[in-house]
Amino acid sequence: MSEYPNLNKYGYQIDAQLGCNREGGRITWKGKHLTSQKIVAIKQFCFAKKDSSWSGYKAYEQEIKLLQQLNHPGIPQYLDSIETENGFCLIQEYIPASSLNNYNQLTLLELQQIILKFLEILIYLQQQNPPILHRDIKPENILLDEKLRVYLIDFGFASLGNKEASGSSVFKGTPGFIAPEQIVKPGLASDIYSLGVTIVCLLSNKSIVEIRDSVSTDDPYQLDLKSLFPELNRQFLSWLEKMTNAKASKRFSNALAAREALLSVDLEDITSGKILRAYDLNINYTAKAQVISGTFAIASLTTIAMGSVGYINNHLESSIVDIAIAILAGIVIGITQLGAVEIAKTDNSARIQGGILAVGVPIVLVAASGVIWGRGEAVDIAGTIIIAEILILAYFWWQIPWVAQRSLPLKSSFLFVAIALGITFGLQLI
Repeated sequence: MSEYPNLNKYGYQIDAQLGCNREGGRITWKGKHLTSQKIVAIKQFCFAKKDSSWSGYKAYEQEIKLLQQLNHPGIPQYLDSIETENGFCLIQEYIPASSLNNYNQLTLLELQQIILKFLEILIYLQQQNPPILHRDIKPENILLDEKLRVYLIDFGFASLGNKEASGSSVFKGTPGFIAPEQIVKPGLASDIYSLGVTIVCLLSNKSIVEIRDSVSTDDPYQLDLKSLFPELNRQFLSWLEKMTNAKASKRFSNALAAREALLSVDLEDITSGKILRAYDLNINYTAKAQVISGTFAIASLTTIAMGSVGYINNHLESSIVDIAIAILAGIVIGITQLGAVEIAKTDNSARIQGGILAVGVPIVLVAASGVIWGRGEAVDIAGTIIIAEILILAYFWWQIPWVAQRSLPLKSSFLFVAIALGITFGLQLI
């Protein structure tokens, strides 16, 4: 029996858990619509009492109405809502992305682009009539996919001007991220403060609790950014200080003003690698480790491929049919590997399936060819598979953020050297 709730009679099937808020009685699931097979996100609200009903949770209808009126690529689309025996579910578009606090390997250039994209979402919300205040901006509520597209989720604490969008909690917001005026009278600048604190968490690679404990000022809402980031670029530091100013009157009045101010900052200077030395060291170490390991893998596979080619030429006679079969096997393995990557991206629980598919198919192809056609064909196919693997690995190596930001000649040189080393060592095996 499945450990997940059964929503089949409502037209949905739950496949995996995405997140959980026990205190708020909310669980977010990944599921699909049984008729259309469309992947969806299911936000389940559990009733606190057995005799509770949908009518007791009418306050959530404000959140539903709010989501229905929103149409922005950075906000998951509202699809449906259903009442269940012990609560109700909000159905939204599923976004294959992770929360921002899971991205601790972002480069400074990527972080800047993320901020600008997120401010565009806030501009859209603040230009509604009445303006929409999210009131719970934090890393967990910002999603980022592999193409660095940004999404804002969880509008449970949002408000339409002075009107509440949801009655899900008496206290609106997450301690540490809320602006001081938000407790009494939130405004457009309140979300600006929350975004600023979120940026501070990302730059420092620390939780909000660690930041609050390490920074001491007379005002608990005022962060001492000069002490926290002694080597931060001055222009960017000034911008961030205005984002996180404890006084709303000294903060950016809205998202549009914050974005225009950020665009006026010398971005080239910020991305020169001098924003935050400790952060850069962490990023560069991780990125360079990826580049080195990828380069070594490409060189090693090239060595094996050259050895296989030499063995085939010296010991086996390959017909045109054998070569055609080997090429077909290479195409199959290429498609399979790319499919395995897509499977692994959809959900953490699917990574095992993707790994099995990536490793299993080449083994099956080589073993089957050996049994059906003989050793020669098996070696041919094995050699072609290795070449296909080199091409696929080189493609994904090219996508590593640190590599992607380099110039074309530099990237090409890295790849050429790796392949050249592999060919050189491989020739020694022939």
